[in-house]
Amino acid sequence: MDVVVVTGSAGLVGGAAVRAFAPRFDLVVGVDNLMRRDFFGDGAVAGEVAELSRLPNHRHHSVDVRDESAIGDVLREYGSDVRLVVHAAGQPSAEWATGSPLVDFGVNALGTVTVLEAVRRHCPDAVVAVVSTTKVYGAVPETLPLVETATRWEIDPAHPFHEHGFDESLRLDRADRTFFGVSKLAADLAAQEYGRRLGMNVGVFRCGTVAGFRHAGVELHGFLSHLVRSAVRGAAFPVIGHGGKQVRDVLGARDLAEMFWQFYLAPRPGEVYHAGGGRERSASVLELIAQYEYLTGRPVRFEYRPEHRFADVRCWITDTRKFRRDYPAWRPTEDVAALLLGLHEHWSEAAVVSP
Repeated sequence: MDVVVVTGSAGLVGGAAVRAFAPRFDLVVGVDNLMRRDFFGDGAVAGEVAELSRLPNHRHHSVDVRDESAIGDVLREYGSDVRLVVHAAGQPSAEWATGSPLVDFGVNALGTVTVLEAVRRHCPDAVVAVVSTTKVYGAVPETLPLVETATRWEIDPAHPFHEHGFDESLRLDRADRTFFGVSKLAADLAAQEYGRRLGMNVGVFRCGTVAGFRHAGVELHGFLSHLVRSAVRGAAFPVIGHGGKQVRDVLGARDLAEMFWQFYLAPRPGEVYHAGGGRERSASVLELIAQYEYLTGRPVRFEYRPEHRFADVRCWITDTRKFRRDYPAWRPTEDVAALLLGLHEHWSEAAVVSP
């Protein structure tokens, strides 16, 4: 029997992985203790577990990734049948982490090592995809030359990163970094060590902005979903600092799951990959608001808060050429317009059900 284990299975990335791999494996094991409700309350995704349980080959375990014994029990139960582990569980908000660094570090750093150690003991031949973040770089992108246009901050056209965005050569040291960035960097480095030193089939995926129509976005995390959700409700969306010109590239969660699949087919132990939509799928907050209004005809109310968040960079565009060189079959398929419309449809239907 071929088994895939997905931690954080009720979240955006985990849920996308469950759905992507259910047709490809005999059994999909979801691990999620719904701790997101403790983080964000309104952003809880308890309904996602019920939704995933409709899949005939899905089995859910309500387990905290920090619990060494419980995680060990899950991996021991399926043992050598486990072919792939997607570790998507985590505390995802930089702002939330500032108030609770012990919890943040426990979930993100300790939780990752706990999962990796359980894999090492019970299914060492399994491929492991660890979800990291570009926030591990902290404010390093701010040290590069940027230019301001009417609607966005942009990498200086004379800089090598301008055409394709930031690649994996970006330095990690000597920069402001949030507690969230610290905890994810610790997890990131530990995962690399399991791959490079111990020879486990571990890959690290440093994600930028990931979106999908099931994303339960809130102000502290998931800004694209939160933007659309606010617009549908007629609530004011907070635009925080940088004149609303801060740029991010967007990757669909389903496209991210396909990156995991390609890595599973031909794993490269200890490799680190940037995971994003690239320049073609980049936009500033102001540009996203304008695009959403154009696509839907619905105005977006927003309130501007001039003070930007700590270590919040003005421009991030992901260079995915390293991954595409190693896995040429992969290309992102969902563009920003499709993601915005999918979110609009989702939150509009949710508003009808629960006004």
